[in-house]
Amino acid sequence: MATNMEVKKNLAKNLLHLISETSENLRMMEVTDHFELLEELGKGSYGKVFMGKHKHSDEMVAVKMLAKDKTPLDNFLLEYGISLTLSCHPHIIRTHEIVFHTSKDFIFVQEVAPAGNLLSIVKAKVGMQEDMLKRCVPQIASALGFMHSKGLVHRDIKLDNILLMDAECHSVKLADFGLTRLQGTSVPSMSWYIPYMAPELCALKKEEHLLLHPSLDIWAFGVLVYIALTGVFPWNGALRRDERYKEFAWWQLRKDLSNAPEMWKKISAGAREMFWELLALSPSDRCSAMDVLKYICLPWKLEVHSEYTRNSSLLPLTSTLYEVNTGDTSSSTFCIPPDLEMACHTIGAEVEIL
Repeated sequence: MATNMEVKKNLAKNLLHLISETSENLRMMEVTDHFELLEELGKGSYGKVFMGKHKHSDEMVAVKMLAKDKTPLDNFLLEYGISLTLSCHPHIIRTHEIVFHTSKDFIFVQEVAPAGNLLSIVKAKVGMQEDMLKRCVPQIASALGFMHSKGLVHRDIKLDNILLMDAECHSVKLADFGLTRLQGTSVPSMSWYIPYMAPELCALKKEEHLLLHPSLDIWAFGVLVYIALTGVFPWNGALRRDERYKEFAWWQLRKDLSNAPEMWKKISAGAREMFWELLALSPSDRCSAMDVLKYICLPWKLEVHSEYTRNSSLLPLTSTLYEVNTGDTSSSTFCIPPDLEMACHTIGAEVEIL
């Protein structure tokens, strides 16, 4: 049986070959030569995704267009190569072997998700139906487990990137591999934070780097499940200045499942334990994606009426980004008060403000 190192080396070799071959054969043509663009499915800072109809077969597809002025060719080829390589998994969006460029965009083609994405069915401050979420979670876990077994780290696990093949979530697929890289790749600190980012990534100071590890995806997976279950973010960022994150960190370090912060009181003891495994403060303590399956048969929500359900200050599903050059300027290393025994944990340190 091949070792993890051999698997990663083989994947890297195959990706390099695919990227080289694609680069040599990348043709320039107009989108309208082969596709009729029908509607915009989504857009971001780097490009857009359209629903399109193939003119010869009438097949409906998703046409992903990445602006050349914002996307280096190497990055585009890597995203296409990774997307195509992972297409064989039933819970990863399928990528067609159709890739080309125009004067303004790099383009590749994927299958369409007719029911949108997971974000579209999560109600603010309510969440989604527990049975539907429990159909989604094993599928997402399977996709993540497959990626991680190949030595890849997704780096952008969030509700938006879980696509729905049907409205009841019988089939969901992981998508968007623009940030995906091989485990062990060195990545720099970020200039902003979002709720899905793990504390060790938030802890990086300016000019520092982190070696990618699957535990980053596991943390984001845990945040995703919490949002889908409750309809609110657990925090804006795993940072010292975020009160909800501090409460969560205190709670975990005290190792008392029953003494939960207010935001976690609507969640059952079994689900709390699941979140402790997914959102362990130390990366080495986080479970694997597939470990969540042992919690599927347990109830996740409790019907408890509390300030949690009435407090209008709770985070909605549109979260404010934390910018590095704004807000709290403290250079404290830890995200929780120093009177709590920290052992050897370094949790949630924020980027130093200069």
